[in-house]
Amino acid sequence: MNRIRPILFSLTLLTSSFLLFMVQPMIGRMVLPSLGGTPAVWNGCVLFFQVILLGGYAWAHYGPPRLGTRNHLLVHLCLLAIVTFMLPMQLISGWVISSTDNPLYWLFGQLTLCVGLPFFVISSSAPLLQRWYTESGSSKENDEPWFLYAVSNIGSLAALMIYPLLFERILGLTDQGWFWTGGFLLLCVLFVGSAALTLNSKRLTLSKSNSEVETTAAASLSWKQRLLYIFLAAVPSSLMLGVTTVVSTEVGSFPLMWSIPLALYLLTFVFVFSNRQLIPHQWMVKVLPMILIVIPILTTSMGHASFTVMTAVHFGAFFIMAMVCHGELAARRPSASQLTEFYLMMSIGGVCGGFLNSILAPVIFDSIFEYPLALVGAACVLVIARREAPADTDNRVDTAYDVSSANWTQIKTSVWFAPLVLAIFCTVAAYGIGQVDFVPPAMTKAIVFGVPAFICLMMVEHRWKFASSYCVVALLVPSLLDEHHVISQERGFFGVNAVKQSGGCRMLVNGRTLHGSQMIEDMENPVPLTYYHRTGPVGDLFRVYGQHQNRVAVVGLGVGTIAAYSQPGQQFDFYEIDPVVCKIASDEKYFSFLSTAKGDVNLILGDARIELNNVRSRLAKTQYDSNFRNVAFTSAKPKNAVDMLYGMIVLDAFGSDAVPLHLLTREAVALYFDLLNEDGLLAVHVSSKFIDFEPVGSGLADALGLSAIIKRDANHPIIEGKMASKYMIFARNRSQLAPFVAQNTGWRPLSDERSLLWTDEHGNVLDAVMW
Repeated sequence: MNRIRPILFSLTLLTSSFLLFMVQPMIGRMVLPSLGGTPAVWNGCVLFFQVILLGGYAWAHYGPPRLGTRNHLLVHLCLLAIVTFMLPMQLISGWVISSTDNPLYWLFGQLTLCVGLPFFVISSSAPLLQRWYTESGSSKENDEPWFLYAVSNIGSLAALMIYPLLFERILGLTDQGWFWTGGFLLLCVLFVGSAALTLNSKRLTLSKSNSEVETTAAASLSWKQRLLYIFLAAVPSSLMLGVTTVVSTEVGSFPLMWSIPLALYLLTFVFVFSNRQLIPHQWMVKVLPMILIVIPILTTSMGHASFTVMTAVHFGAFFIMAMVCHGELAARRPSASQLTEFYLMMSIGGVCGGFLNSILAPVIFDSIFEYPLALVGAACVLVIARREAPADTDNRVDTAYDVSSANWTQIKTSVWFAPLVLAIFCTVAAYGIGQVDFVPPAMTKAIVFGVPAFICLMMVEHRWKFASSYCVVALLVPSLLDEHHVISQERGFFGVNAVKQSGGCRMLVNGRTLHGSQMIEDMENPVPLTYYHRTGPVGDLFRVYGQHQNRVAVVGLGVGTIAAYSQPGQQFDFYEIDPVVCKIASDEKYFSFLSTAKGDVNLILGDARIELNNVRSRLAKTQYDSNFRNVAFTSAKPKNAVDMLYGMIVLDAFGSDAVPLHLLTREAVALYFDLLNEDGLLAVHVSSKFIDFEPVGSGLADALGLSAIIKRDANHPIIEGKMASKYMIFARNRSQLAPFVAQNTGWRPLSDERSLLWTDEHGNVLDAVMW
């Protein structure tokens, strides 16, 4: 029995944590198409899961003392049985997102009804099973259950790695749901076995009736301990969501970009709660100051870094910062009798970090300010971090750095004096050097950033001074070194949109992704620039074909540059999911493409697939053609139905640096061709630094029997305002594409060497990443 008990509890907790963290990217993948692929979707999901996790930990902490272990155990098994009737999990398909409400309301509502109870029941497993493990042993045994927490995080880590690398690649969403259902049934069996060991244990004597409430509750933690645990848990939680937002904004929002930070977050728990210290905590504490300096360097000096370098630096830095924070938590953990309250405080800290990033930050800040703010929090952890390895692991709290022993006069002075001097120096240097034309930008960065960074590193031994001075390096310096003047900046659910000006050009930027620009001197007669230049692929598209079409649909607005190609009598429908983008593009004091368009311009707010599907439904109700699945390939349509179809659809939507996956699936492209007339063309803008969309286009063409061509237009230094771009064009017949190829302007058929097909059920972004 002594050998079976740890194996059974370990398997139960391993299965539980695997299912718990498999469901998170799986559900996130389900809701992503409805919300445009923004990184805020994952942050909202994480906040929801953190809140439910807090509820599960509260159930594990307060339930047994109030209900009694036996009654609480039986109620928990009943909840497991109830969940089996809710499987497999699926979203409520008839619940449509309102274009006027905050999308978080819809997201939280869907998650509550779809996965709320299953996640709640499983989320309580880690503290609950550890509690049962303690109570199921004999009174003579003194084996602490902390190793089970490491086991739990190993299962979570395995799920987060296996999902994007295996499940997402070979299983569709429906098959993933059934796999999860089978895993949950296995968990129920393991839970029953663990419960049987607990109920038959010697510690739960027969003298305790099922209705008796246990009164042997352990002494509560002090408020000082609680606040410390909450702070140490909140900082890495906020850092995790912050680094996810930053990297997803640069690359794209898909499960791999979500899973890596969360996996690293869990991996730190595995290391710090293991019986053996695999990575010395003091090493992490010594490296942390240098890592904190590296992140602002990446922000200010590595705007053109490769995908591998950027993600490696951000994720590696996050791992070290989380190791320090969680290492302090592990060093200060209480006795096993206070285990559930300890986990409860950690969960509260996680919710606080998630609440800051997902709810407060978008309202308070107009930029991703919560990430550097969390970096400052990590610098503050250095103040209380242990300086030496504890000699006695049972006396963990006493070995930590005692803040009360510090000289408070020095602390008060360093908190304001050192950062004030650095802030004045950086501000004067930035604006002073900016007035000198012969100083190169690299020299400016070296002075404005290098000097305070060097001073910070020199004050590492004086941790209060380092933490306070680091505020200048992390919060002030990056804004001073921004090469463009910010005219206006607004943050919404779909990201931060900034109107910037450089020289005589005004541009709309999201992160480092440019969504269009305009010369200030051309406000009355704007000229298409950047990816939409008249000498580029878009110019070819409208010169050869687009100018003859009555109706054109454009998915993705940007600053409305494509409206410059409209002609009198033409109607351009722009589909845009972000109301902030609509607001900026329509404001004539920023951009004038929409207001000066020669044709009629309509703005449709909402996700393009949802809105275009509504258009198809309205056409179906007119009974012009009852079979709209094949309407794109039918030749006999009433004239008025043909007039309602588009002659061309331009897909120019970007979530971060990539086209959102749900807009390039087989079902999505079939929808576009349902709304195109017989000679209609679909043009897709696929410029990306990180993802190769040509294999995806080849897969779509093969699956739908379409012809397709591609053009990659490189930068032309002698052509002002033009940027490199890549476009694909799809048509029903090869002859429709012949005029583009005949002009010898760089258009060529798609390569058939590699083919990837994305569907609503199965979309593997990983195989398309350009490593």
